[in-house]
Amino acid sequence: MNISTCPTFSKEEALTVLKIEWGITEILKPLDSYLDQNFLVRNSNGEKFVLKIANIETPESWLDLQNKVVEHLYADAIPKIILSNEGKQMIFVASHWWRVLNFLEGTMLSTVPFRSKDLLQNMGKFVGGLSKQLATFSHEAAERPIQWDLQQSASLLENWVTFVEDEKTKNSILSIMENWKTKIPAISKVRKSVIHADLTRYNLLLDDSGEKIQGIIDFGDVCHSWTIGELAVMVLESAMTGSPTPFADAYEVIQSYHEVFPLTKEEINILYPLIQLRSATIVGASARQLSMEPDNEYVQKQAIADREMFHQLSSEKEEFATDLFRKACKMESEESLNIQHFLETAKIKSIFENNEILNIIDISPSSEIYNEGAWNNLEQCRKNIKNQLENGFGRAVYKTPVLKPFESNPRESETIALGIFAFAPAGTTICAPVDLTFVNKIEDKSIFKTDSFYIYFYEIESNIEIGTIIKQGEPLGTISAENLNSPFPSLVFIQVDSSGVAPQFCLPSESIGWGILSPDPSAFLGMESKITTNNNETETLENRRAKVIQQAQEYYYQEPMNLVRGWQQYLIADDGRVYLDAINNVAHIGHSHPKVVDAATKQLRKLNTNARFLYEDNIDYAERLLKYFPESLQVIFYTCTGSEANDLALRLARAYTNQNDVLVIDGEYHGNTTAVDEISTNLMDNPTASKSVRPFTHPLIQPNTFRGKYAADTPNVSELYAKDAQDKIANIQSQGRGVAAFISESLLGSGGGVEMPKDYLKKVYEHVHKGGGVCIADEVQIGFGRMGSHFWGFQKEGVLPDIVTLGKPMGNGHPISAVITTQKIADAYRKKYTYFNTFAGNPVSCQIANAVLDVIEEEKLQENAAIVGNFLKQELEKLIDEFESVGAVYGHAMYLGVDLVTDKKSRKPDSQKALWISEAMKQRGIIIYPTGDYYNILKIKPPMCFTKENATFLVETLRAILGKMEG
Repeated sequence: MNISTCPTFSKEEALTVLKIEWGITEILKPLDSYLDQNFLVRNSNGEKFVLKIANIETPESWLDLQNKVVEHLYADAIPKIILSNEGKQMIFVASHWWRVLNFLEGTMLSTVPFRSKDLLQNMGKFVGGLSKQLATFSHEAAERPIQWDLQQSASLLENWVTFVEDEKTKNSILSIMENWKTKIPAISKVRKSVIHADLTRYNLLLDDSGEKIQGIIDFGDVCHSWTIGELAVMVLESAMTGSPTPFADAYEVIQSYHEVFPLTKEEINILYPLIQLRSATIVGASARQLSMEPDNEYVQKQAIADREMFHQLSSEKEEFATDLFRKACKMESEESLNIQHFLETAKIKSIFENNEILNIIDISPSSEIYNEGAWNNLEQCRKNIKNQLENGFGRAVYKTPVLKPFESNPRESETIALGIFAFAPAGTTICAPVDLTFVNKIEDKSIFKTDSFYIYFYEIESNIEIGTIIKQGEPLGTISAENLNSPFPSLVFIQVDSSGVAPQFCLPSESIGWGILSPDPSAFLGMESKITTNNNETETLENRRAKVIQQAQEYYYQEPMNLVRGWQQYLIADDGRVYLDAINNVAHIGHSHPKVVDAATKQLRKLNTNARFLYEDNIDYAERLLKYFPESLQVIFYTCTGSEANDLALRLARAYTNQNDVLVIDGEYHGNTTAVDEISTNLMDNPTASKSVRPFTHPLIQPNTFRGKYAADTPNVSELYAKDAQDKIANIQSQGRGVAAFISESLLGSGGGVEMPKDYLKKVYEHVHKGGGVCIADEVQIGFGRMGSHFWGFQKEGVLPDIVTLGKPMGNGHPISAVITTQKIADAYRKKYTYFNTFAGNPVSCQIANAVLDVIEEEKLQENAAIVGNFLKQELEKLIDEFESVGAVYGHAMYLGVDLVTDKKSRKPDSQKALWISEAMKQRGIIIYPTGDYYNILKIKPPMCFTKENATFLVETLRAILGKMEG
């Protein structure tokens, strides 16, 4: 069968047959098919179906096989055969077999960039159920030889490998083919049954949440084959390919599959070689296809993704993968059990001849040795560790995650140490803990072997010849001199390995599998095991939090990371993963800035008390801060949060005007106190906002020229949007009331960073002032230089507010904020009320706030916001032309938003897409999250020290994810 015999009926010809045989009256569009011809069709009731016209060479029995499988698996997730008017499953017209199936709705897995743990587990259970059902099905045509049956792969590769031009790839395929020959006796022992054989990411449909399979399509490759082949194909093509954590994802799928359809030991042993074989076959097939169609962009694109996955399936990983898969099925290899028994029962001596006492030194990412950026300062890091050693000795614990400098790389770094760091003075003798044979030395790695496993010693000097047998207690060598290119002082790193290929460090997502091959070597230090709990810590934290902390406050991400450290524009998790923080505007000048830390600790040693006492700190800061404001704004009220500041601003406005009504911009959020919650209409932070607007709250039409009432090219667009304020003021006054205030950000942060039309804010301010109200500029999120071109957002818009509110970026996240207003308004408030806020403007907070201003000035962060922010926006705007999903890019300088849509024509907000992208970005090391009423705008508001390199990494990662989603 080949493509030259593919049907080529016109829509008119197909419709004629449809009307006569099935009474279906409309063809919507052609659907992709390689060998057959498919159409999406619809009947007069609006129901959708798929017309399938078979290749002229397809035997009737093969189609009957597909029909019978579909009937056998009858379920909502399986297509159903629509009988013709004469009650037939298929009809023979114009030398072709015709069938109609119901159309399954759903999102194709290939367009979803994030596979959650729930989805992976659902995939495993779903396919396990499929295997269970098909185990009892038979059909004489199932024995047919088809190209994509894994039983045919080895023979097909003999030819297809010749089309592979890249020598590395070709040699890897040849190696897999040779390895497969050794598996032939084992494959004869596994079960066989009818399988779907093509459960790829293109044939699985998900529900709207992306958490559950709700349909499978394309039964064209159904055949009688190895039952385990079903799982091999699905794991490779639907779980691993395109995943940043392929083996962890495979683990979840296999574990869930096994719960439904238990695997045998023989099947587990052959699973990884089958995955390799399928991957090699795909690479060979695409190379062959490109030799015939070298300009086929679709095949080129898929070939890249498939090759990337193929090169992660090295032969060296076979033992790792197989042990991981055994673990998923709650089995253990005999080798690992024997090693564990040896380590627990054998008479082992310490590698240190004097049995040194080794205190545990914390070198995990949360350790104090990395404070104040020492993780980027090798000398300082070594010094900090030495200060904790006792007589130069100490040890870390097994599988400690280590902290490495950030790299603009979407993949995980190898941070999990598969052994133990034992610190000791250079020249210290290292002795054999058991009888050993010296095997080899590769760079700083000395390889020894017992009767059943390897032991590696890194960082030792030795003159032993290969093949030498060293008896227990005899010297192996001495610890090398301190490595000045390492963050650690002189040491020996000791590691056990049953495979002979385990790395010194592994990816966090692969630590379970490698940990089986490289168990804890504590016994060789004369100590009991002290295994770190990082692998399960996040899950534990989630459970603990759920028990004691209210659940109304959700956390970012379905599978949140356990953060233990922040530095500059980076956040570090307990597994050593360093994330680029593109969302934390509160950490305005960067996480853990030394000047902030220094200011806080110095002042805490002297004085911290409440604001009713007299001290210079809050006066000095007030005088300094006011220099950044126009002369009319000359009075400061200290508060602790942005919510408090906006709450107080409302009280000031109402006291000054003796009115209560407030104008706000629809979709904005101003805090969580009762007063500001009542005027906030952002559905994300206030889900019932649209139903709970008080009679004194008057939302204005959001001046969003992309999805708002008036587009950017509408004449007098600012006046049209501002007229809404004029009309609402008139309506308030017609009821005998007046306006107290209009409160707004000068760039709509909660709306996704939306910039208002030029002069819009000026016109609204004019209407409000004319109506007797005051104007409040909410600078909580966008102030202190974030706008780049101006220090405050209101300056950028050319307006002069009556009240300005500031938030926690003022203290880099420390609880200090403020309200700045005129003397008249302050006096009016004092005539009616007093103001007291216990720790607002306390000495420590004011010293921190002063340090923040110092850093903004000294490090030229406002200028950086302008340069990097403008560059980032320009790069993001390129995505609008590249992808149908990107509707608009909002914002200014270092406060931006990317509006995601289902399509550009409808501009319908796509909240699910935004969530998937955010999760996928996190998996690739970037923290970003949706905002806006529809939860569809990716907010980008990083610490002000964000760099052009960071911006490029963010955009390129987002581009890659969007590319995979849109195919």
